[in-house]
Amino acid sequence: MPPQRFAWEGGRRGVAQYIGTFCVLLPLVTGCATVDQQAGFSDVHAAVVARSGKRIVWNRDTALDAQVGEEVQTLLHGTLTADAAIQVALLNNRELQAMYADLGVAQADLVQAGLLRNPVFDGIIRFPVSGGPAELELSAALGFLDLFYLPLRQRVAATQFEEVKLQVTAAVLDFAGTVQTAFYRHQANEQRLELLQSIAHALATSWEVAQRLQAAGNITELDLAQERAEAEAAKVQVRAAEAAVRQSREHLNTLMGLWGLDTAWQSDGRLPDVPAHPLPINELETQALRQSLDLASARQRVVVAGEQLGVTRATALVPEVSLGAAGERRDGRWEVGPLVEFPIPLFDQGQARLGRALAELRRAQQEYYALGVRIRATARALRERVQDAQDRALYYRDILLPLRERIVSETQLQYNAMQRGVFDLLRAREQQIQTAVAYIDTLRDYWLARADLGLLLSGRVPSTEGSRLRLPQTRGTNGQH
Repeated sequence: MPPQRFAWEGGRRGVAQYIGTFCVLLPLVTGCATVDQQAGFSDVHAAVVARSGKRIVWNRDTALDAQVGEEVQTLLHGTLTADAAIQVALLNNRELQAMYADLGVAQADLVQAGLLRNPVFDGIIRFPVSGGPAELELSAALGFLDLFYLPLRQRVAATQFEEVKLQVTAAVLDFAGTVQTAFYRHQANEQRLELLQSIAHALATSWEVAQRLQAAGNITELDLAQERAEAEAAKVQVRAAEAAVRQSREHLNTLMGLWGLDTAWQSDGRLPDVPAHPLPINELETQALRQSLDLASARQRVVVAGEQLGVTRATALVPEVSLGAAGERRDGRWEVGPLVEFPIPLFDQGQARLGRALAELRRAQQEYYALGVRIRATARALRERVQDAQDRALYYRDILLPLRERIVSETQLQYNAMQRGVFDLLRAREQQIQTAVAYIDTLRDYWLARADLGLLLSGRVPSTEGSRLRLPQTRGTNGQH
């Protein structure tokens, strides 16, 4: 909105008096406005600790940074767990550190919204063509209605600042969830590689036995070729599993912000078993709605849209007013009188701006309700997903794996009694290991579902966007209507 003008036009003495009065009153109106770059971070830190149990630190080149570095090294030198990996990433990831600057941007917008526009000073000297003394006109313009619109702009900026804090908190929790799922995938890859190596070793042994049997004339060339094909295929699977382990490890290095010697960390290469006491999932929808940062952010957007609508209504018909005095020198005498200027709302009565603000408010309201429905549906889907993965993992652990172990034991007894051949025993062991691989995949699915459910209960709807941070989408106020 163009600045409202408070104009004074007159001679040197009148302008000097006006400028003197203005300089006295201006500090009282504007106050001492400064930008605190760390404003809002304490609120974000408290929310992250309360919802995830992890802490965050904003790297500001202070003595605290050295302490954080020592803590990271301590965590890396031990056996890395999922919780330790999350804490390292939250303390050491540079993308996360860069995102905290959005708090400073939002704080700057809040300060800007509380500032009056700078006054404009004009000076004009006229030299008469026919000769005579030169005429001098001086004026200073200051936004007059800004004094009344300032609280409105400040309320809008304050609500936007609160929204940014919610968004930054949400992005941190998203990032923690991404690290957790990446760590579980890496553990599953390591455990899967271990079992595939066992399968490859068993098939290599079978191939060696087959060579000796074929040399003795006890099996055909076809049987020998089949044994070798299975042994070679197992080698390919092992190579693929090794590549998967390296890729998942580098993915974790990226998330944790590690390079050089710090990448030599060691983790527990086995996924945790299904807990004896499953995660309570009663009243899951209610808990998800109560904890949802997405819903709180959407609610804040409704508040912002409402404040914007209030500002638009206040400035719809009369966006600017100029009050002051005008002076003109004629025939060596000064003529001074009051000055009033304001636009006549004949064509633009603010209906377009008002309609836009009202539409944005309605959109924010509908998005809020739609998000509530989505959170409820996500909660129900995650509950079923966790339950399904838990049931399958327990079925493998309690039924299929013991059956395979029993089959191997019985086959071993029959082999010792010369009722089964060596290939039967090797096949039984191979099938046992393959069942264990399937169990690992199911156990991985369970922990990934648990991680998504934990993210939902911490206040975020799980995302499938991968490792990149979901940065806040902010709108600068800059004192604009």
